[in-house]
Amino acid sequence: MNDILGVLCAYVTENYATTYTVDTLPKEKSLIELGILDSFGIIELISFIEENWSISIEDDAITKENFGSINAMVNFVKRKTNA
Repeated sequence: MNDILGVLCAYVTENYATTYTVDTLPKEKSLIELGILDSFGIIELISFIEENWSISIEDDAITKENFGSINAMVNFVKRKTNA
């Protein structure tokens, strides 16, 4: 499993109320639309990403294209870290 993907899935399933597991968490669906995260949860997740990968995320980067799904977040982190 991709390291970024694994870390993000583990963080979400361990820190938010969900019946999904790391393996069953939908990777292409919005965590907000699935009812896993609310707006505060997104802010917490962004803080986690910034700290975990030592990157800075500007407000204008917080878009559906970058944070609309687990896979979108993985791609965003890859771009920011040149992974």
